[in-house]
Amino acid sequence: MNILPLNFERMNEHQNFISNLSGFHAIITHNELHDLVDFGTIASSGLKAELIKKLFIATDTEMDTSVAALAASLGKQLVNSLEFRPIYMIVPTLRCDHTCNYCQVSRASIHASGYDLDEALIPKIISMIAGSSKAPYKIELQGGEPLLRFDLIKKIYSEAEKQLFGAFQLVIATSLSPLTDDILLWAKDKNVFFSVSLDGDAIVHNAHRIHPSRNSYSYAVEGIKRVQNELGADRVSTVTTVTDALIRDPMSLLTAHMDVGLFDLFIRPVSPYGFANTNTQRKYTMDDYMDFYERLWSLISGLKEKGIRFTEHSAGIHAKRLLKPSYSSYADLKSPSGVVFNCILFNYDGKIFGSDESRMLQKTTPNQDFSMGEVGKLSLKNSPFYNNITAQSFNFLHPGCETCAFQPFCGTDPCQNVSLQGEPIGDKSISEFCSYHKSMFRFIVQKYFLGTQDDKCLIEEWVNV
Repeated sequence: MNILPLNFERMNEHQNFISNLSGFHAIITHNELHDLVDFGTIASSGLKAELIKKLFIATDTEMDTSVAALAASLGKQLVNSLEFRPIYMIVPTLRCDHTCNYCQVSRASIHASGYDLDEALIPKIISMIAGSSKAPYKIELQGGEPLLRFDLIKKIYSEAEKQLFGAFQLVIATSLSPLTDDILLWAKDKNVFFSVSLDGDAIVHNAHRIHPSRNSYSYAVEGIKRVQNELGADRVSTVTTVTDALIRDPMSLLTAHMDVGLFDLFIRPVSPYGFANTNTQRKYTMDDYMDFYERLWSLISGLKEKGIRFTEHSAGIHAKRLLKPSYSSYADLKSPSGVVFNCILFNYDGKIFGSDESRMLQKTTPNQDFSMGEVGKLSLKNSPFYNNITAQSFNFLHPGCETCAFQPFCGTDPCQNVSLQGEPIGDKSISEFCSYHKSMFRFIVQKYFLGTQDDKCLIEEWVNV
């Protein structure tokens, strides 16, 4: 019997999770793993057949075929990851009416000048979108606060209708504080959606999302209700940044969502970019975060028993990467990196970036150019930064990743590594990106393979959303 390359992660005192470059995985006991590695034997005929099928072991006569199959499977994954299918982000303005203390970018004052997109660039931006990929297109408006320039939003939508022939969706990332009746009336018959930060109940949300009114929460909640009533329940969704205030009270997050009739969550830790990398609001460790997530899971499971069903999409995405080999739509969990392949961002100043994170790098490291040109002058060929991070973002070659059992399902964030460690590969032993995603994969494996039947059913529901 021949052992093919594999990695393992000890899950508990009895069991290991093993994986290989093809993305196959299995649960195997310590004794079984020791027998396989030390003696080349597997006592269970069923496990032996499974490991042969999943290319962990091969007989002498099948060795060449198994190696070729392993290589072909890896090649298929790489081709899938290299497919160019970006979200197009446009920043109409960097001005914002909030001063959130975990903000990732260098926002500008609401009264500042020189931080708005030149209207004349909009037809050129839409033309570049039309010429760079195929329909359907997803356009996301970022900020600052995009609704402060509703006039530019209308212009962007109008140009997209002309040049993309209606085959697009427009998502506005907003606090909803500037929402007006005119905006709702305009959006009513259009393919427009709103993405809103909702970080917990009023006390938790207002602790970090700072508005001059001291009540950002009321703007978010009332805005969500207005969108639901005027446009429909499916036209608004939320994202949650887990702050130090929320860590202590996961139920507040569920209560806030139930109060507005939303049962889809997308949660994430505070980002290490921009202001979020320098403020003092992130006081918890990744162990604290996972403890919070375990408590949140228990609350969601308890509510499910009462007929109230929540879906947490961040865990769902990690589960899809484990359980659906063809799934590679989430930029953070791609190797090579999803920079450029999954995002093209048109900044307010006319510069173009390969991700929102590279835009953030530009603000915090102004002496280096992280753009890949300007509107009308896009050139990846002349961008050493993007050529470098693409070439160095194959995680199966990274020290620390090449021995990780979660490597086939994980990705790489070269921008975070550049921001925190000064180069695109980074030391995985101190990488927050690594710590977070590895913790999430461990969590999914524990619940799906080693947890209760109820745990497994909940994961399956989230995978199939």
